[in-house]
Amino acid sequence: MRLGMRRGQDEALFKRKSVAVWELEEVNMRHVLVMLFFALAALVPSNTRAETLHSIEPLISHATRLVVFSPHPDDESLGAGGLIQRVLEEGGKVRVVFVTCGDGFPEGVERENNISHPTAKDYRRYGEERREEARKATATLGLKAHDVIFLSYPDGGLSYLRFKFRAHPYAYRSPFTRVNRPPLSECIIPHCDYTGQDLSREIERVIARFRPNLVATTPTDDWHPDHSATYFFVKEALRHLNGKHPKIKPHVLTFLIHFEQWPVDQGSGAGAHLNPPDSFSEQGREWISLPLRPEEVDIKRKAIMEYHTQMLVMGRFLVSFARSNELYMLDD
Repeated sequence: MRLGMRRGQDEALFKRKSVAVWELEEVNMRHVLVMLFFALAALVPSNTRAETLHSIEPLISHATRLVVFSPHPDDESLGAGGLIQRVLEEGGKVRVVFVTCGDGFPEGVERENNISHPTAKDYRRYGEERREEARKATATLGLKAHDVIFLSYPDGGLSYLRFKFRAHPYAYRSPFTRVNRPPLSECIIPHCDYTGQDLSREIERVIARFRPNLVATTPTDDWHPDHSATYFFVKEALRHLNGKHPKIKPHVLTFLIHFEQWPVDQGSGAGAHLNPPDSFSEQGREWISLPLRPEEVDIKRKAIMEYHTQMLVMGRFLVSFARSNELYMLDD
């Protein structure tokens, strides 16, 4: 009897040890597989990230109403020139809103006019020239004059409007043009000044009138202060408007322009593929790639080339956006 009980206890102990050994081996095997996975992942080139990007086509149809908020003249063509063409090709509607006229760029004014000490008049004239370039570029992309809106807020001053000059009576005065309000002919709301509140209200009025279902602008992570500030004002206007009109809730796409040496560090050429910058933190956001047809790339490049004042200063940077695709992040 005892011998039988002992034999049964030994068999049970053997089974427990066997199970424990098997579980240990399984854990070790899992550990090996995990380590192998990360080792192989480290060997995969970073440019394969673009192969997993999602498609933007479901957002584009004859019913699409797209508004592109461009911090400066040229950003709309660099970041969204292909998207604008595609929406128009599908029969959709597009508005391009230039938040500034790009009239606060000292290096550009100096190079354009071969001068070393630009005056306020020089900066204002430069802004008019960039405005004319924007008209030609957007026309190249297929837009009509009434599809383009100039808000004419201060180039290089949008962050000041966001943090310091939020409301009346404290209006920001541009150190370049020496003005503190947009031209009366371009004010969407009465008596607007260079304040964050007025800029947000003007953006809100544009959205309310056009009622877009798709909005594109630069992200908060863009290294140019005007670009990150533009994102803030667009999102602020959308939140305020949605509180009054819940049905106005467009998808928001952001397109990156300034970040480290990107995209020049990825080479250039119309046939090259544009990949996200390696060190950019998505923070849970989703990259979306829009493949462009060869004719769309050609038109986009022509639109970029209309910005003669900018080509003079940063031509290589500008043409590096004329790629076989465009990149966006979904910001819903």
